[in-house]
Amino acid sequence: MTGTAATSAASFPAALSALRNALADVANGDVRAIKALYSHSDEATSFYGWGGYEKGWEAVSRRWDWAGEQFKGGTVSHENVTTVLGDPVALVTDIETFEVAMAPGAEPSRWTNRVTHVFRFEDGRWRLLHRHANRLEGRYEPAGRLGAGGAPAGD
Repeated sequence: MTGTAATSAASFPAALSALRNALADVANGDVRAIKALYSHSDEATSFYGWGGYEKGWEAVSRRWDWAGEQFKGGTVSHENVTTVLGDPVALVTDIETFEVAMAPGAEPSRWTNRVTHVFRFEDGRWRLLHRHANRLEGRYEPAGRLGAGGAPAGD
């Protein structure tokens, strides 16, 4: 293992911890830590559970600002499915459960996502390059959800 690869491997647990802590802040409406962790490159992307996608740091940053405005306090927990550590990219898949108030004083809403995070080692530190999150659902037969042309029914 090269010196850079050894350094990146040794520092990855701290990056993963920073991600978990940043998402806890997001659940409380504070996106500063997640934005600091994210790559500020043109390759940064996000596919969030509420539709759409973003490419490039400016678009990703604006989407995090929007996401932070949705959350009024709560928690998030993570169950790791797999972690693959490479050089210079790492991949983490988790089951992630949010329990968050969506309006001041409201009862918390609870939902579970299946999530993929891709990190890249940039300028001596791990940066989040991509987040993909969507609701965790039970398995289902696709024919019941797809129209004749392959598009989701109702779209």
